[in-house]
Amino acid sequence: MWTEVSVERVPPSRWLNGGGQTRELVAWPIGLPEWTLRVSIADIAQDGPFSAFHGIRRWFAILEGGGVRLADSVNLTVGDPLYEFDGALAPACSLLDGQPVRDFNVMSRENPEHTVKVIDAKSEPAWTASLKTKWIGLFTVDQGAIVVNSTGTKELGRMSLIWSDSLEPSTTLTAQFFGSGAAYWIILEAN
Repeated sequence: MWTEVSVERVPPSRWLNGGGQTRELVAWPIGLPEWTLRVSIADIAQDGPFSAFHGIRRWFAILEGGGVRLADSVNLTVGDPLYEFDGALAPACSLLDGQPVRDFNVMSRENPEHTVKVIDAKSEPAWTASLKTKWIGLFTVDQGAIVVNSTGTKELGRMSLIWSDSLEPSTTLTAQFFGSGAAYWIILEAN
């Protein structure tokens, strides 16, 4: 079973520091107070520090806008590779041109029982599930589709995530894209 979530259909939550807002696309497992994996889109409106998330691994990419500088040393703009970091670090964030940006965020609770991978889907458009696959998602800035075992196609809207936690092993997924924007696989596997 597949679930699709569009950024435009998720109400924003304002940050406590007033510097932006977040739209949570999924916090998995669904319905539990403590998530293992969280995917969100954030709109950063002003300079300020990230929140500290101890025990959390983070992946971050700029989707729209002029970009940011993290921790006074890392500049990130649209099209740059994902930036992975320890969520406890809470780096300072400044807008490169003073204008708001939209970014992609993945957070994973560090746990020796699983591994999370966030992969550029434009570079690796096909992926095959294994016995270890517990969760997979595809996020795309532009419209796209995911082809399941070369037979079934799931359409994907602009700025949307499609995900499943019930794939059969050996299921092959192929992503198709209808634009030049970023796209990412998010994969959680048992160790």
